[in-house]
Amino acid sequence: MKEHGIHMLQYDYWANMKLLTHVDSFNEDIFHKPLKSVFPSIADTFYHIFRGQRIWIKRCIPDLSVNENITSFQDIEQAKTCFSKLHTTMIDLIHLSYDELNEVVYQNSRGTTFTNHIDEIMHHLANHGTYHRGNIASMIRECGYNGTSTDYIQFLRDMKN
Repeated sequence: MKEHGIHMLQYDYWANMKLLTHVDSFNEDIFHKPLKSVFPSIADTFYHIFRGQRIWIKRCIPDLSVNENITSFQDIEQAKTCFSKLHTTMIDLIHLSYDELNEVVYQNSRGTTFTNHIDEIMHHLANHGTYHRGNIASMIRECGYNGTSTDYIQFLRDMKN
Protein backbone atom coordinates (compact mmCIF):
# COMPACT_ATOMS: atom_id res chain seq x y z
CA MET A 1 0.00 0.00 0.00
CA LYS A 2 2.80 2.41 0.87
CA GLU A 3 4.26 2.27 -2.65
CA HIS A 4 0.85 2.85 -4.24
CA GLY A 5 0.21 5.94 -2.10
CA ILE A 6 3.65 7.32 -2.94
CA HIS A 7 2.97 6.54 -6.61
CA MET A 8 -0.18 8.69 -6.44
CA LEU A 9 1.78 11.57 -4.90
CA GLN A 10 4.35 11.22 -7.68
CA TYR A 11 1.58 11.40 -10.28
CA ASP A 12 0.14 14.51 -8.64
CA TYR A 13 3.56 16.18 -8.53
CA TRP A 14 4.29 15.26 -12.17
CA ALA A 15 0.93 16.69 -13.29
CA ASN A 16 1.41 19.95 -11.36
CA MET A 17 4.91 20.46 -12.75
CA LYS A 18 3.85 19.58 -16.30
CA LEU A 19 0.98 22.05 -16.18
CA LEU A 20 3.11 24.79 -14.61
CA THR A 21 5.71 24.30 -17.37
CA HIS A 22 2.97 24.42 -19.98
CA VAL A 23 1.59 27.70 -18.61
CA ASP A 24 5.13 29.08 -18.50
CA SER A 25 5.55 28.36 -22.23
CA PHE A 26 2.99 30.98 -23.29
CA ASN A 27 4.19 34.29 -24.66
CA GLU A 28 2.06 36.40 -22.35
CA ASP A 29 1.79 36.18 -18.59
CA ILE A 30 -1.53 34.45 -18.01
CA PHE A 31 -0.47 33.11 -14.60
CA HIS A 32 -1.98 36.13 -12.81
CA LYS A 33 -4.50 37.18 -15.45
CA PRO A 34 -7.92 37.82 -13.82
CA LEU A 35 -10.38 35.19 -15.05
CA LYS A 36 -13.99 34.28 -14.32
CA SER A 37 -13.60 30.80 -12.90
CA VAL A 38 -13.65 28.91 -9.62
CA PHE A 39 -10.58 30.93 -8.58
CA PRO A 40 -9.67 34.42 -9.83
CA SER A 41 -6.47 33.31 -11.60
CA ILE A 42 -4.36 30.33 -12.57
CA ALA A 43 -1.87 31.35 -9.87
CA ASP A 44 -4.63 31.28 -7.24
CA THR A 45 -5.77 27.86 -8.40
CA PHE A 46 -2.26 26.42 -8.16
CA TYR A 47 -1.89 28.02 -4.74
CA HIS A 48 -5.14 26.36 -3.64
CA ILE A 49 -3.75 22.94 -4.64
CA PHE A 50 -0.50 23.69 -2.77
CA ARG A 51 -2.31 25.03 0.30
CA GLY A 52 -4.49 21.92 0.44
CA GLN A 53 -1.44 19.68 0.37
CA ARG A 54 0.21 21.75 3.08
CA ILE A 55 -2.90 21.52 5.27
CA TRP A 56 -3.10 17.76 4.87
CA ILE A 57 0.57 17.14 5.61
CA LYS A 58 0.20 19.24 8.77
CA ARG A 59 -2.82 17.13 9.74
CA CYS A 60 -0.60 14.07 9.47
CA ILE A 61 2.31 15.69 11.35
CA PRO A 62 0.87 18.64 13.34
CA ASP A 63 4.18 20.05 14.58
CA LEU A 64 5.71 20.17 11.09
CA SER A 65 6.43 23.61 9.65
CA VAL A 66 5.98 23.64 5.88
CA ASN A 67 6.34 26.93 3.95
CA GLU A 68 4.07 28.72 6.43
CA ASN A 69 5.10 32.15 5.15
CA ILE A 70 3.85 31.47 1.59
CA THR A 71 0.37 32.95 1.10
CA SER A 72 0.34 33.24 -2.70
CA PHE A 73 2.54 32.52 -5.69
CA GLN A 74 4.38 35.52 -7.12
CA ASP A 75 5.46 33.65 -10.25
CA ILE A 76 5.68 30.19 -11.81
CA GLU A 77 9.21 29.56 -10.56
CA GLN A 78 8.10 30.14 -6.97
CA ALA A 79 5.18 27.76 -7.51
CA LYS A 80 7.50 25.08 -8.90
CA THR A 81 9.92 25.52 -5.99
CA CYS A 82 7.14 25.33 -3.40
CA PHE A 83 5.56 22.24 -4.97
CA SER A 84 8.98 20.60 -5.24
CA LYS A 85 9.90 21.24 -1.60
CA LEU A 86 6.50 20.13 -0.34
CA HIS A 87 6.58 17.00 -2.50
CA THR A 88 10.01 16.05 -1.13
CA THR A 89 8.77 16.64 2.42
CA MET A 90 5.70 14.48 1.84
CA ILE A 91 7.65 11.61 0.29
CA ASP A 92 10.31 11.73 3.04
CA LEU A 93 7.61 11.76 5.70
CA ILE A 94 5.83 8.80 4.18
CA HIS A 95 9.08 6.83 3.94
CA LEU A 96 10.07 7.65 7.51
CA SER A 97 6.69 7.55 9.24
CA TYR A 98 4.42 5.31 7.19
CA ASP A 99 3.95 2.66 9.87
CA GLU A 100 3.24 5.32 12.49
CA LEU A 101 0.82 7.13 10.17
CA ASN A 102 -1.45 4.19 9.35
CA GLU A 103 -4.42 5.97 10.86
CA VAL A 104 -4.38 9.75 11.05
CA VAL A 105 -6.71 11.43 13.53
CA TYR A 106 -7.26 15.09 12.63
CA GLN A 107 -9.73 17.93 12.77
CA ASN A 108 -11.15 19.61 9.71
CA SER A 109 -11.47 23.39 9.40
CA ARG A 110 -14.74 23.28 11.37
CA GLY A 111 -13.16 21.39 14.27
CA THR A 112 -14.82 18.04 13.54
CA THR A 113 -12.59 15.05 14.28
CA PHE A 114 -12.05 12.38 11.63
CA THR A 115 -9.81 9.36 11.15
CA ASN A 116 -8.44 8.26 7.79
CA HIS A 117 -5.71 5.91 6.65
CA ILE A 118 -2.66 7.67 5.22
CA ASP A 119 -3.27 5.98 1.84
CA GLU A 120 -6.77 7.47 1.73
CA ILE A 121 -5.30 10.90 2.36
CA MET A 122 -2.74 10.47 -0.41
CA HIS A 123 -5.48 9.44 -2.83
CA HIS A 124 -7.52 12.45 -1.76
CA LEU A 125 -4.58 14.76 -2.51
CA ALA A 126 -4.13 13.32 -6.00
CA ASN A 127 -7.86 13.54 -6.69
CA HIS A 128 -8.08 17.10 -5.36
CA GLY A 129 -5.19 18.15 -7.59
CA THR A 130 -6.76 16.50 -10.63
CA TYR A 131 -10.02 18.34 -10.07
CA HIS A 132 -8.35 21.74 -9.88
CA ARG A 133 -5.99 21.06 -12.77
CA GLY A 134 -9.21 20.63 -14.74
CA ASN A 135 -10.17 24.15 -13.63
CA ILE A 136 -6.79 25.37 -14.86
CA ALA A 137 -7.26 23.61 -18.21
CA SER A 138 -10.51 25.54 -18.69
CA MET A 139 -8.80 28.79 -17.71
CA ILE A 140 -6.04 28.14 -20.26
CA ARG A 141 -8.63 27.62 -22.99
CA GLU A 142 -10.41 30.81 -21.92
CA CYS A 143 -7.13 32.62 -22.62
CA GLY A 144 -7.02 31.17 -26.14
CA TYR A 145 -4.39 28.47 -25.61
CA ASN A 146 -4.46 24.70 -25.93
CA GLY A 147 -4.08 22.53 -22.88
CA THR A 148 -1.70 19.67 -22.17
CA SER A 149 -2.51 16.19 -20.97
CA THR A 150 -2.04 15.58 -17.26
CA ASP A 151 -4.07 12.36 -17.35
CA TYR A 152 -2.90 9.52 -15.14
CA ILE A 153 -2.42 7.25 -18.17
CA GLN A 154 -0.10 9.88 -19.71
CA PHE A 155 1.92 9.86 -16.48
CA LEU A 156 2.28 6.07 -16.74
CA ARG A 157 3.39 6.36 -20.37
CA ASP A 158 5.89 9.09 -19.55
CA MET A 159 7.35 7.06 -16.67
CA LYS A 160 8.03 4.15 -19.05
CA ASN A 161 10.09 6.37 -21.36
